[in-house]
Amino acid sequence: MRGAWAAPCRLLPLLLLLFPPTSAEGSTGPLRCYGVGPLGNLNCSWESLGDLGAPSTLHLQSQKYHSNRTWTVAVPAGQSWVTIPREQFTTSDELLIWGTKAGQPLWPPVFVNLETQMKPEAPQLDPDVDFSEDDSLEATIQWSPPAWPPHKVLVCQFHYRRCQQMAWTLLEPELKSIPLDPVKIQDLEVATGYEVSGRCRMEKEESLWGEWSPILSFQTLPSAPKDVWISGNLCGSQNGQKSLLLWKAPGHSVQVSYRLWFQVQGQELILQEAPCCSSPIPAQAEWVAVSAINATSWEPLTNLSLVCLGSGSAPHGVVVSSIAGSTELLVTWQQGSEEPQEHVVDWAQDGEPLENLRWVRLPPGNLSALLPGNFEGGVPYRITVTAVSPGGLYPAPSVWRFREELAPLVGPALWRLQDGPPEIPTIAWGEIPRHQLRGHLTHYTLCAQSGTRPSVCMNVSGSVQKITLPNLPWGPCELWMMASTIAGQGPPGPSLHLHLPDNTLKLSILLWGLILMGCCMTLAISRRCLHLWYKVLPRWVWEKVPDPANSNSSQPHVEEVPQAQPPGDLPILEVEEMEPLPVTEPLQASSRLDSGYEKHFLPTPEELGLVGPPSPGPRFWPELTPGQERGAHLTAEDRLRETEPLA
Repeated sequence: MRGAWAAPCRLLPLLLLLFPPTSAEGSTGPLRCYGVGPLGNLNCSWESLGDLGAPSTLHLQSQKYHSNRTWTVAVPAGQSWVTIPREQFTTSDELLIWGTKAGQPLWPPVFVNLETQMKPEAPQLDPDVDFSEDDSLEATIQWSPPAWPPHKVLVCQFHYRRCQQMAWTLLEPELKSIPLDPVKIQDLEVATGYEVSGRCRMEKEESLWGEWSPILSFQTLPSAPKDVWISGNLCGSQNGQKSLLLWKAPGHSVQVSYRLWFQVQGQELILQEAPCCSSPIPAQAEWVAVSAINATSWEPLTNLSLVCLGSGSAPHGVVVSSIAGSTELLVTWQQGSEEPQEHVVDWAQDGEPLENLRWVRLPPGNLSALLPGNFEGGVPYRITVTAVSPGGLYPAPSVWRFREELAPLVGPALWRLQDGPPEIPTIAWGEIPRHQLRGHLTHYTLCAQSGTRPSVCMNVSGSVQKITLPNLPWGPCELWMMASTIAGQGPPGPSLHLHLPDNTLKLSILLWGLILMGCCMTLAISRRCLHLWYKVLPRWVWEKVPDPANSNSSQPHVEEVPQAQPPGDLPILEVEEMEPLPVTEPLQASSRLDSGYEKHFLPTPEELGLVGPPSPGPRFWPELTPGQERGAHLTAEDRLRETEPLA
């Protein structure tokens, strides 16, 4: 045992000549040693020496109380630090420490004063934070130093940062344990979360700081939201969807509840409590005010008018354009008839919930806005510009825009309408959703293929959603449609399969019907079908004998004879009297046959067989026989029936 102590002692003078001793903290060597607290262990650590490697043994020699006492501490292989228990040395002693490997020293000895070279433990922070609302928001935090002899002074340092930030802000000045002053953090933001931490050192050891204390998190007093806006079509057709009142979170890492007042129809007030950061708007609400629960006393309410005003003062001429080489969008517009209090531009991606609306506020006179964010190509965004005044809102019609238009992802689905003839189909289709269209529609392309024939395509206007196809051939037919944007044509949609009937059979039946009708008309006109006249044709066509009610044949013929003039002074003539010629009765019948209307319809004497062929000599009327008298009274229908067997 004595030999083990003697070897380090004989080696020490040589080390002191080769390597003068240095302070543990002031040297440039790799070894660092310090005590932890006034009664803690001794920690030593070192850096790698490259080719020399790490020490296998640490040597410690007392310089104050036991100058000849030296002892060693084994170092585990591969380890760059070692802890020496407090029981192995004396309080306030002074030590020389060096390291060896295989009996060879690796660095100069390090002088360690155990009374001053100590790292204090971390201070303790009180979680109860007080706030002052005088001029600016200030936080006051009480703290207590680590356990330390009362006659020795510690110097402590504190820093803070806002939640979710990386950089710390160092507080000045540094605080001492005697006298003990609280930590004060000034110029804080309301409704914001903060973190604070501290560390201490000995008053005479400016570079030997202790470890940082655990982080204390706190949040400042809540406040009413500064930016409130509306999500949803409040001033238009809502289609059963309610509008939401949105506001931006006032700070970081803060949990705040809010109180809302809605004024409905100028009278009723509706009180609601809601978490951050949305609340449904009641129907017919005209005004809203928002505040935070447990807010500061000097924080005013945030209010917004919900009245929709006329479109005359609304912005117009809204134009959205993309910027080359950027993912942002530029929105420009023209001001309405009245100058508003401010303009608000909001935007949302198609299909997103109402809570995801984003917006920016612009002062009056500013008629353009660069929308921040990563706008994706082929994604539709709804953009609305609204003029805000104290009396209400003037929203412009929303516009849909794409930062970059792409070809559609799908084609429209077709179906057949059943309101047309089976051989002439009417085809309809639905709109492609915006997120699948990926651009503004320019036109459709409709293609058809019948049997083994090659397909035929035609362009269809993008403003229509149905079309009639009269020239499709009969038989099986396949139809499909594609949509196009300025970026190109998309894939075909689902196919529609049809089977069109053959309409040549109907044409054949119609043709044969016309031929048969022509034949019937030809037969009806010929004399061989005279007996069918009275069955097919109207009565007035074939009837030769007029209606007796409208005939004058039975009335006697009366000639107008000029009446004799009254006697007067006229010359007297002598007239020779002559006998009148005898007149036979057949002449009276002949006078009846001379009337125009009846003569046209009554049969002639030749047709009745009463007059034979003409012969020379005087003409006369023969006497009628009883058979002939019967035949004279037969109608044309009876005569036709008698002649039917002869035909």
